[in-house]
Amino acid sequence: MLITQLANLNHAIIDFSLLPEQIVDYANKLHGQRKRQFLVCRSILAQLLKQHYSVDILPEMIIGDNSRPRFLDCSFPDFNISHSGDWVAVAVALSGKVGVDIEVDRPRKNYLNVAKHFFTDDEYQWMINQKDTLLAFWQLWTLKESALKLYAKGVWQIKSVNINVENHSICAPFGQHFYFHYQQLSGIHLAVNCDNPITNIVVKS
Repeated sequence: MLITQLANLNHAIIDFSLLPEQIVDYANKLHGQRKRQFLVCRSILAQLLKQHYSVDILPEMIIGDNSRPRFLDCSFPDFNISHSGDWVAVAVALSGKVGVDIEVDRPRKNYLNVAKHFFTDDEYQWMINQKDTLLAFWQLWTLKESALKLYAKGVWQIKSVNINVENHSICAPFGQHFYFHYQQLSGIHLAVNCDNPITNIVVKS
């Protein structure tokens, strides 16, 4: 099962009872929206673990490859976090690994030039043939980002991620398995990528 929780920073409730002291202490060194993003995402993650793993407090985390956080105890599930504007997303894979990316639906200046630089020729042709090219841009962008995050790769490798939307396939030189889901909801583009088939996905908002 794959669970993805969306939350608006302006309305999300932080459950401090589920957060260890070191998480709160670290958050207090941050400021403004960055601090709230950090606390909201950890609170959501703790709530999901309490629900599915009966964990009363968020387990210890470490920073892995490319600054990707993970649990120190590998018996806990893989997770991934994304944020855009006032929105955050936390994805938890109850089996395998997961990468998630969200983007607030918004205009993007010179997005066609961005696409020419970061998309393959086939991706670019697919995009410009769609009725809404900006929507198609965000679909490809979030799918690429979530694929990179699945394998803890940097954005500089984004062009190496090759997406065929019509065949529902992704290939990249750094990973063998990409099983993805994309949808729009509440003005948000959401993409998740897993290294195991997605047999059941729950999206909460």
